[in-house]
Amino acid sequence: MVKINQFEGGAFDHPDNCAACHQEIHDAWSKSKHRYAWEDPFYQPDYLLASRETEGFTDIFCGECHAPVAVRTQQLPPPDGSLFDATAKKGVSCDYCHTVKEVVEPVNVKTISDPGRIKRGPRGEGESPYHEMMFSKVHTESAFCGACHNVVHPTSGAVVIDTFADWEEGPYAKEGTRCQDCHMTPGPGVEKNPGKSSFMGSERDHVPTHFFPGGSVFFQQREGNEREMELAKEMLQAAAELETEAHATQEGMELVVKVKNVGAGHKIPTGVTYIRKMWLEVTVTNGQGKVLHTSGQVKESNHVDPDTIFYHKVFRDEEGNLTPKSWLAEEIAYDRRIPAKGHDVQSFSIALDENETTDLQVTVRLLYRSMSQEAADQLGIDGIKVPEIEMARSELSVTL
Repeated sequence: MVKINQFEGGAFDHPDNCAACHQEIHDAWSKSKHRYAWEDPFYQPDYLLASRETEGFTDIFCGECHAPVAVRTQQLPPPDGSLFDATAKKGVSCDYCHTVKEVVEPVNVKTISDPGRIKRGPRGEGESPYHEMMFSKVHTESAFCGACHNVVHPTSGAVVIDTFADWEEGPYAKEGTRCQDCHMTPGPGVEKNPGKSSFMGSERDHVPTHFFPGGSVFFQQREGNEREMELAKEMLQAAAELETEAHATQEGMELVVKVKNVGAGHKIPTGVTYIRKMWLEVTVTNGQGKVLHTSGQVKESNHVDPDTIFYHKVFRDEEGNLTPKSWLAEEIAYDRRIPAKGHDVQSFSIALDENETTDLQVTVRLLYRSMSQEAADQLGIDGIKVPEIEMARSELSVTL
């Protein structure tokens, strides 16, 4: 196990120091999930619960990703953040990332930091009155992202988060498409963001964006960040496509649905998939609009029908019980997700009366929640109603 190199409080620069020269980059980062890695109101209750249930075992294990400056300056534990200075509260901030000099292994934040006047990045040229610049090969590689986006339980070995490993083992890595190529661009896919990285800098054909878009629509909506919410929605909707076919059977109809991962360089969903939900909703109506079949519907109290086809991961604890709590994970009990450029096929047998076999309308939707309603209910925050995002839709007119 790599020992975290530690420093005195104040060793890392506050992000506001960076904003003076890098205003656009700072503005994008300030609305990102990196900025709110620690102060996310959804994360905090879960983190404190884990600390209580493990008697502090998860304080550093989770804090390494969500409050790396606090861990490296020994301001964590205690888990309540009462020792944090202003910089530590800013989550994954500018100076943490740009003072990493080595990724020992892309898992569980096995990185070596070197805070100080030298700032490391993917270029290294230019001049600044505030700091020196150094080219860092580490910052051009996906392993830099993998240090946080690959998490393995330190005692059981259960794979908690495997976004980097998915990418590394998949087709995008073989093609040379890095994490940064999709998540540090203006929109879904590999795009360019021409401009300057600072007001003193040179014009470039691409300046990496620092919003790091993912599927965090609900979080951005709660924060009132409309533009960022739409970008997150675009990322989700670019990830998947649906194909549907219908065939007559003796009982009525068989509906075959293919869910295709066409735009994500890793499995969908990814990240904390044990509290996320992606699922298929199926609705069949006749020519008069009468509903003949439903599946995957949102039921009472905003919960999804438990018999739905879900795409996510579930753990098993040491007693063999299913659990969404990653800190109790002994092994993976269930993992249905769709790999990059892969697909999943589901069949639905739908019983129909003989007089209900014409003018049928089939609607299939792939829906997503970045946090399940069950997980939201456990946070103790009043009024959380998690919305679903439509990632893909397929409509089919059928006459049997």
